[in-house]
Amino acid sequence: MTRELKLIRYGLIVVPAVISIYVYDYSDYGLFTFYLLVQLLLATIGARLPKSLPLLVVVLELLFSAWMCQTYGMLMIFPAISALLCYSRFQPKTVPILLALLHLTVLNVAFSTSAPYERAYMNLTFLLMTGLNELLRRTGRGREDTLFLYDELRKKHFELDEARNRLLEFTAQVEKAATAEERIRISRQLHDDIGHRLIRVKMMVEAAIHTLPAAPETGMNMMSQIRDQLAASMDDMRAAIRQVNYSPQLEGAYALDQLLEETGRDTGIKTSYQVHGYPFALYPSLQVVLYKNARESLTNALRHGKATAVWISMFYSEHEVVMEVSNNGALPGKDQLRRLRAGGMGLEGMRERTRLIGGTLELRPETPFTVITRLPVYRQGEYKPPNLP
Repeated sequence: MTRELKLIRYGLIVVPAVISIYVYDYSDYGLFTFYLLVQLLLATIGARLPKSLPLLVVVLELLFSAWMCQTYGMLMIFPAISALLCYSRFQPKTVPILLALLHLTVLNVAFSTSAPYERAYMNLTFLLMTGLNELLRRTGRGREDTLFLYDELRKKHFELDEARNRLLEFTAQVEKAATAEERIRISRQLHDDIGHRLIRVKMMVEAAIHTLPAAPETGMNMMSQIRDQLAASMDDMRAAIRQVNYSPQLEGAYALDQLLEETGRDTGIKTSYQVHGYPFALYPSLQVVLYKNARESLTNALRHGKATAVWISMFYSEHEVVMEVSNNGALPGKDQLRRLRAGGMGLEGMRERTRLIGGTLELRPETPFTVITRLPVYRQGEYKPPNLP
């Protein structure tokens, strides 16, 4: 029993007893106080005894409280009903039902000599208290279930956070191992290829020094070979340095403004690129989807719409990023628009590509014709979209 229920239970015993002292005229208030303390004692020790003893104490309290109702008046119905808060939590469920029937029977026997309206008042009060107690019990069970679910969710959150940290640590170890392996490979390349070539160049320089005075033409040929060997060594050195400093340039490879610039330069049409909101870094899969959808939309605008101007508008928000690719080309007819919505002109591939990462693709069939790509935004620590081809 919770602390709140204990306070209600003791309040149902003490408060009506105190009120009854002022309402009724008892011959011996000291004896009444003693009986009240006995009932409080039964209510207290019943929750502290092990195994089946609380059940016996509750039965004894039911009989004693019914006798108190018969002896000291109608207000003692509330101390009698307070036991309902205790035995309604017993298990199995049949035990509270049997105790409630016994409780109601004992109370009706105690009020058998009372007026009919008092018996009706007693039964109605008992039924109302039973209903209220059931509501309290369900509320408490719902609270316990909520706390249990909260604890489980918090436990899962900690487990996921720990797994994420382990995954990040493992990823860092893999990257370090890959970096070390790549450095070893490059060092071997420098030693085997460039190093041997420089040794050969050194030997050729020494030979040319001895050959030039006696055979200038042969010496000059050797100097030309030395120059070629040094040029090749420099090329190998640059290639090795590029490998050491390599970093994938995904932003440049899938830049929408660069796509528009290349389209305008190759076709001569007008292009425009606008950004609304505060741009932030996107996952590579989102960049690929936006780039491929934009490229397909530009191709359709030039090939089918005969557009002379195209523009891309990017909208960044907290929960999604929206790309609108518009053009001033001819609008499709009803039949063509129906085929478009069915997946024509590459739109089915765009829809499937967008759907894979939880986005949507929309058409705005009005001037200017616009293809809208909506993608959810995933921040650090959230779900990572799958890699797309």
